Amino acid sequence: MSTQRKILPNRRTGETIKLKINGVTVHATANFDPETRRPMEVFIVGPKAGSSMAFILHDAAVVISIALQNGVEPVALAKSIARVPAPTFYDGNNTLPASIIGAVLSWLVRLCDEWGNQNAESK
Repeated sequence: MSTQRKILPNRRTGETIKLKINGVTVHATANFDPETRRPMEVFIVGPKAGSSMAFILHDAAVVISIALQNGVEPVALAKSIARVPAPTFYDGNNTLPASIIGAVLSWLVRLCDEWGNQNAESK
């Protein structure tokens, strides 16, 4: 079974956030479907251009974007990403993302929750 990939318009709104995890700082940008405000693509930049980490994050962003454009919800992606125990003083979940990729996916889930556009069946 294959889903139809949603083609994005040339111009779309986006939001950028600065994330730091395990000593790595990146900027992640999510661009949205203008009709639903659902995240449809993500870009992750930060490590030195041309470095192995920069290529890994670029490739991960491409895979995440393709999944989003094919109807996969951010929460479905975030559920399978490595997590680590949160400090006892942390006010939130009992775990935190273990990587920048996980942090980006958690951010996308928060964006969907804020706008109420996460599919009910994915929760």
